[in-house]
Amino acid sequence: MSGDRDRSNGDDDQPDEEPTPENAATGDEGVAKMDREHVRGSALLLVGRLVSLGFTVATQIVIIRALSKTDYGVFAYALTLVASGRILLSLGQGKLLSRFMSTYEETRDYPRMFGSMLMAVVTIMVTSTLLIGTLALFAEPLLGSSFGGPDAIPILLVLMFLAPMEALDQVFVSLFAVFSKPRAIFFRKYLLTPGLRLAVVLVLVFFGGGVFVLAAGYVLTGVVGLVIYMALLIRVLRERGILQHLRPGRLIWPWRAVIAFSIPTMTNEIVILVTHMGTVVLLGYFWNAAAVAEYRAVFPAARLNQVVYQTFVILFLPMAARLYARSQYANLRDAYWRSAVFVAVFTFPVVAMTGIFATTTTVTLFGDRYASSGAVLMVLSIGYYINMALGYNVYVLQVCGRLRYLVVSNVAAAAVNVPLAFWLIPEYGPLGAAFATAATMIGQNAANQIVLASTLRAHGVTRAGYLRPYLIIVTVVAALAAVQLTFQPGIVAALGVAAVASLLVLRLSRRWLHLAETFPEVLKVPLLNRLLR
Repeated sequence: MSGDRDRSNGDDDQPDEEPTPENAATGDEGVAKMDREHVRGSALLLVGRLVSLGFTVATQIVIIRALSKTDYGVFAYALTLVASGRILLSLGQGKLLSRFMSTYEETRDYPRMFGSMLMAVVTIMVTSTLLIGTLALFAEPLLGSSFGGPDAIPILLVLMFLAPMEALDQVFVSLFAVFSKPRAIFFRKYLLTPGLRLAVVLVLVFFGGGVFVLAAGYVLTGVVGLVIYMALLIRVLRERGILQHLRPGRLIWPWRAVIAFSIPTMTNEIVILVTHMGTVVLLGYFWNAAAVAEYRAVFPAARLNQVVYQTFVILFLPMAARLYARSQYANLRDAYWRSAVFVAVFTFPVVAMTGIFATTTTVTLFGDRYASSGAVLMVLSIGYYINMALGYNVYVLQVCGRLRYLVVSNVAAAAVNVPLAFWLIPEYGPLGAAFATAATMIGQNAANQIVLASTLRAHGVTRAGYLRPYLIIVTVVAALAAVQLTFQPGIVAALGVAAVASLLVLRLSRRWLHLAETFPEVLKVPLLNRLLR
């Protein structure tokens, strides 16, 4: 195996096969086909994500209602640290892997393609060993003796084994995205694991058991999922005829190229660590486990605004990388804004219920004990929605090579969030944490949007006409806010009003979504035909 190096003129680094017709389709027809496949594949993943959400929400409701506030606070605190560990373990390679894999497959550079895959796995294995070993030694100073009692430390140590599993899960998702296998992601990520976790929780409720048993069950579901992913990946590589190009002696480890792109990704992940984990740690320090529970109970509900966004980015990133590699900047702009509007429109029902009708939703899901969390949910939800609705500016800036700016932007966001959190959390508790998180997300996204517009203009691309859908959304949100302030509807009425408002947004924004062209089968359904034409 060799390090990252320039290709020689010898046979070792030459393409192993001629370009396929799919790779050769670089004209408008090929771009349109790529865009349709992106939307259709993402729609399948979105359906899977919604099914997964059904399992996840049911699981969370059962856990919150079954555990005391203190026990749930400890469990949520440990899961927050797990999520933070997952972000750090791959050193930014997990999410970014699809960018390099798409490029290497496009050029049939199989030595680097397999090398980048192996790099991500080895990185996770090494960093996982260091992280879990460090926690085993310093878990008590990290948690403190007063937070959650002595049972908190073993729960944290057990759940930390989830961190490398979830990091590897992201690697597999990137690989299946590159190989255009959304069905594999659909089955493993959105059906199997959430279903198994719900089963673990139900066993805990019916047969008894504490938080430690719950943590062990979560880890076991992660092991089962990874085994299935590995079997699916081997089958996909064989079907595509790629596995035959795996020659261990010719692997090229593209450290320089990957690390150059991973550094900005890592700084972005650090911002997520500061805004998400940092606020939870400060809540535990300045307040108590109950305050952590009030914040974390509604945090997943607020992040429902990310569902469409995170689903579409799985296939958007490799598509954007291919368009940029072909210098099709105008097509890249159009794909960006179409995806952004799609995210904004189809996330609207979520922000309506978790933003405008936040208190009603919170009490319905978690009971009167968590009524004070309604304001926390509203602030977080609006922050997430604004951040998601403006599209994948971070990923397009990465593809366009604006790495230095992204590093500066991420460092600045972290520098702003820390004093905000220290100022707001001691005084306002969970609500202060929500304001600090939302303000940081919105401010950084606005800056990224300005730089993205400048970057595309530098490539001779003019601004796209996608302002009107956002004006429609703002108008409908204002109308829903008026309904909430005037009538304060219950959950059934709120669901009805949100549904009508969402259909109105979809109807008025249909010309920017091109749903009839992407999903011609929907025209056969009478009601959908009239709605989308």
